[in-house]
Amino acid sequence: RSSDLAMLAFVSAFFAELSSGESVLKQWADEPTGVLLTFVLFSAASLIPMMNGANREAFGPFSPKAEELNGRAAMIGFAALLIVEGVRGGQALF
Repeated sequence: RSSDLAMLAFVSAFFAELSSGESVLKQWADEPTGVLLTFVLFSAASLIPMMNGANREAFGPFSPKAEELNGRAAMIGFAALLIVEGVRGGQALF
């Protein structure tokens, strides 16, 4: 699901920037094949539970509604990260 991928993308971008000091756009330019392959693999893996009819029920604080909200926040955060880095001329935000 897109919310899972957005959360993964945001967390990955955050820690990759912290560890390397390079912006997301620079990292993508340096290794487009690896980024694309990772995206395709995680996209396929996120579809498997849906194809197997996995039941989305709440487990403690982890409810489908909370996951959806966190995913949307991650999508906004990742888009904002790309926009800010673009405005700053490709400099890493973190």
